[in-house]
Amino acid sequence: MLRKGASRATTPRSEWTTNRTTGSQASRFGALLLRRSARCASASTLPARHGMNALSTQSPETEVSAETIGALINLSGRQRMLSQRIVLQMLLASRGDTAALDIARKCLSMFESAHSDLVTGSERFPGTFSGALQQLYFGSARADARIREFIARVRTAIDTPLADTSRQASFLDVLVTQATPILELLQTVTQAYQEEMHRCELAVRKRQTDLADRLSGISMQANIVAMNARISAARAGEYGREFSVITQVLADIIKEMDQLIRHVVGSNDGPKGPTRA
Repeated sequence: MLRKGASRATTPRSEWTTNRTTGSQASRFGALLLRRSARCASASTLPARHGMNALSTQSPETEVSAETIGALINLSGRQRMLSQRIVLQMLLASRGDTAALDIARKCLSMFESAHSDLVTGSERFPGTFSGALQQLYFGSARADARIREFIARVRTAIDTPLADTSRQASFLDVLVTQATPILELLQTVTQAYQEEMHRCELAVRKRQTDLADRLSGISMQANIVAMNARISAARAGEYGREFSVITQVLADIIKEMDQLIRHVVGSNDGPKGPTRA
């Protein structure tokens, strides 16, 4: 109730209208949440040293992005290519191609460096960041030990003088015999990183779905508030006109939030294939 002679303080409509900008702020906030959810976390257990005992030592968890896992997939694929190129160059060297021996030495250096990045890690790569990768490298598959044995055999063959044809032939036979098994092992390694990428994508989708659910809950609550505000404005009659501006601003915010939710849900659904008539 107003006292006699007192005038009702009214807020200019322009001030209420400026509140419409909060709708775009809500969209920017939602987009920020989406970007932050675009990274997937997985358990990181880096081995303290090579060998089976490395499984018992774990390091703090780290976050590995899809971009990093993609680079690891490419790196493991390069290892496959280098392993076959090494064997080929060693065969050419055994036939008198001296340049092939230098090429094999360079390929071995790149192969060993790639293995170190994959297992031990570097400034760019996290090493064996998941339990599945640790099990592959240091578990029953013995990927780390078998790859290091291949590296040692190649280095021994390279360091053996070409004039020692008997030893060269023996080492070369071993490399040729191991060419297919090592290729299959490296293919398994690449598939393991591809599975990590799949898990990463699933984690991103789950985070986006959780975000959409949270935004849906906020939108529902905001709709209830807006409805109550419209009812209050209608009951106030002439004095509720300014208050109705608030309800309109709130409705605009809710509309933008609903659009953001539909965008998140649509991105989770992924591209649809062509439909057949």
